[in-house]
Amino acid sequence: MKIFPTNNYTVELNDDSSLALDNLKQNTKLTDSLVSELTQKAFIGQVQESRFKVISSAPGYGALCVLTGDFQGKEGIINIKIHTAFKVLSLVLMILPIILVGVTLATKEIEYPIGFIVPISMTIIFVRFGLLGLGFRTVSNNSMNRLREVIKMREIKNVA
Repeated sequence: MKIFPTNNYTVELNDDSSLALDNLKQNTKLTDSLVSELTQKAFIGQVQESRFKVISSAPGYGALCVLTGDFQGKEGIINIKIHTAFKVLSLVLMILPIILVGVTLATKEIEYPIGFIVPISMTIIFVRFGLLGLGFRTVSNNSMNRLREVIKMREIKNVA
């Protein structure tokens, strides 16, 4: 099992990739950094001749997933992964309980330190499956639906 979820899709476009990427470029606030900001466009990021790297412009949660794509003709591959900033934040949330227990054990004499294993495990499981898992699934589906509308995809297949 991976710590950070990803999705990979093969897609077939209705039009040629140049037309689809032109539509995406018109609906993207072009910038070198993938930072969430208020805009009327559907996406924020970079769109080049045959590839793109964007985040959703949805306020609050849009930057959780980074969508990267590469197209040739009417076919392409789209990868969705967790944004690096959210990876760092979630790792801190997963490691923090371990550090706190270490500090507690070093400063106090505790009779049963094995009792900390369950709360630490529950915290790590909550961050991974509760925050990252559900958040990623929701945001990636919303972002894919927005992308489907913008570049007019005919067929989408999830690649394991």
